Amino acid sequence: MTDGSVYVGGRRDLLRGMLDKVEMQEMSTRLDVVLKSLGKALPPPTLVVGEGPATFRFSVLLGTPFQLVVMGSLAPKAGTAPLAPLPDFIRRLAAFRHPSLRPFDPTHFAMIAREKTLPGGCRTAADLPPLARSLEGETVVPEALTRTFPTGPDMAQVCEGSRRYTVVFRPLIPGER
Repeated sequence: MTDGSVYVGGRRDLLRGMLDKVEMQEMSTRLDVVLKSLGKALPPPTLVVGEGPATFRFSVLLGTPFQLVVMGSLAPKAGTAPLAPLPDFIRRLAAFRHPSLRPFDPTHFAMIAREKTLPGGCRTAADLPPLARSLEGETVVPEALTRTFPTGPDMAQVCEGSRRYTVVFRPLIPGER
């Protein structure tokens, strides 16, 4: 963000920190190197950096915003060749620790719905946006609607009429929609 704020975390917990001007410039310079290495192409929507089931989402909200899904272990392997600028940058960010990082409580979540039946009971869809329309993409909802639901990677089963849906709520950072 232009004010120096950075967000680190995942689907369940988010941390917010503040970088000073020098730290912001260093981060921006590293990102510029990555973008220049791509030429005129945008980053790929999916980047596989290693083996394993780990999945991360990387978002840049400044300049030309982009998101990509990063799959595989970010742990470096001994004896391997140096990584290209984009995977190396993401690996460095995954290890990012800053003394200013504190828990962040999002005001909005992305609701992701899929028509699917899970074992067990069903929650009512009251107060949620129509789930059938939410199948096309993420729907932004205020935090208040998520209070009785699990957030992060945990799914809830919600019934709307005779149809059953799995619903996931992913926290949104400011500027992300």
